[in-house]
Amino acid sequence: QVRAYPEIPLPVLVDSFLTVATSAAGFTQHIFMPPACVFHQFHPQGTMPQRVAQTVGQPEIEAFINNVTWMLSNRQPLILNDLNWGYAQHDFEEEAFVAQGKLT
Repeated sequence: QVRAYPEIPLPVLVDSFLTVATSAAGFTQHIFMPPACVFHQFHPQGTMPQRVAQTVGQPEIEAFINNVTWMLSNRQPLILNDLNWGYAQHDFEEEAFVAQGKLT
């Protein structure tokens, strides 16, 4: 429904855009206790206001704010990736992995 991370011309705020898009699409957050966890890859704080201001211009920031405001106001995500985004046209061989003697 949101087609993954958007291909937007910003080196920052991509996580925020996806979070707002999923909320606008009606998804809610669920917190799972171990062992059913999802892990986020650590990265330095790149979306701090100073970093955003140093990385992108005012027009891009205003466009971002307008887009996320529109999504939340209309309760509809902006879909920026087409159906062929990423590896949609590729077939990959699937493999099963064994962890601690159990098929996962």
